[in-house]
Amino acid sequence: MIKTFSKVLGLLIAALFIFTGCEDKTVVTETKPKIMQEKPVAQGKIETHAAKKVETKMATPKKRDLSNIVQDNSKISSNGKYGLIIFESSTCKYCDQLKDDILASDILKNRLANDFSTYTLSIDTNKMHLLDHQGEMSQVDTNTLKDIYGIQATPTLIFTDKQTQSILVVPGYMGPEQFEATLEFIDSKRWEGVNRKTGDIYKELKQFYIEKGIIKES
Repeated sequence: MIKTFSKVLGLLIAALFIFTGCEDKTVVTETKPKIMQEKPVAQGKIETHAAKKVETKMATPKKRDLSNIVQDNSKISSNGKYGLIIFESSTCKYCDQLKDDILASDILKNRLANDFSTYTLSIDTNKMHLLDHQGEMSQVDTNTLKDIYGIQATPTLIFTDKQTQSILVVPGYMGPEQFEATLEFIDSKRWEGVNRKTGDIYKELKQFYIEKGIIKES
């Protein structure tokens, strides 16, 4: 039975990497349904860049079609796979860069389309979604999801387990090599048994990056 969760208990701490990103814009205000709060994720730090404002005017928009890669966000479910939810904005140049990276990489295209349940949510508009959270279907709008995950920069990437619970929260743009390595990290299950409430999971991810040659050991 579809039901609405109990009220929001607080904001998710979404601060794994302060990657380069676009400043969040206010979305359409609507009455928000109530929803259960995800358990917060603690801060981690791995070679970051501060989020920056970008121009709101764009020249001739380039068509970036991810329709064969992402799923209809009217219903957000793991579908028995690991998940990825990407929060984006139409005025964010780093969101466009992320899409270009995906379309240019056969690895990213194939993995996101076939191995992960991938969704994009625009913070420009507020719409209702059916969210499958730990096997329970609930109604939730975009604004509430934005608040729950503490979205302050776009893009923000939410990597989830097969029960649609967040594993990693990455606010800002991440390059294609790091993106591919992060998908591999999720699939490797090295995060299982690691405390998601502390920085331990991010330390594990950093070590994974070092082993893959993505970053150098400091």
